[in-house]
Amino acid sequence: MEVNSSGDQNRTAGRDFTENRVQIDKFDGRHTINIAIPSEKRDERPMVKAQRIELNRLVAAICDGSVNVEAYEVWQKLHAEIGVSSIDDMTVNQYHTAVSFLQSMLERLKETDSRRTLTHLLLKNTEDSVSRQKLLRYCHFNFGTGRLNHLTLSQLQEASRWLDQQKIENPPEQRQKTRFTLISLVTTKPKESLALFAIGVLVGYLFF
Repeated sequence: MEVNSSGDQNRTAGRDFTENRVQIDKFDGRHTINIAIPSEKRDERPMVKAQRIELNRLVAAICDGSVNVEAYEVWQKLHAEIGVSSIDDMTVNQYHTAVSFLQSMLERLKETDSRRTLTHLLLKNTEDSVSRQKLLRYCHFNFGTGRLNHLTLSQLQEASRWLDQQKIENPPEQRQKTRFTLISLVTTKPKESLALFAIGVLVGYLFF
């Protein structure tokens, strides 16, 4: 039995359908779709000298930025991340992953150093108990904790700006107290104040 599988008489699929003739040469290039098949080819060549130098430079920068990090520790972490035993086993294909890993480590180190510096400045600028308690309350209310070493860099920066603003709006109490004492002295003991002023002028004239 002959089965006609072309044209209007096509019954191969069990139902009728009409074939349309498509003329490829009349298709506009803008309507074509290119399906890119990802290449499985990997560059397994050993890294070139310039790439090895760059990795060593990043490792050195990490070690210079921290007193507690040794070069061999950084290399161990990098090898574990890449899945190799030594730099000699790393390929060109793995180079960019290695660079990204080391750059991320360096950025984290810089952020940690900045956080440590800001924390020190905040504590130094709030040596009196009143200012310190105000700072800790501000941090706890806005960031959920009063522990400065638990704050992020951006949170510490915000706390530092707040503290600077507080100093502008509320001058230190000691400065106000000193000014008040001088005014009281002049008001209550004008003769003694005048005598001290005269002595100061005389001493200044003799020595300067």
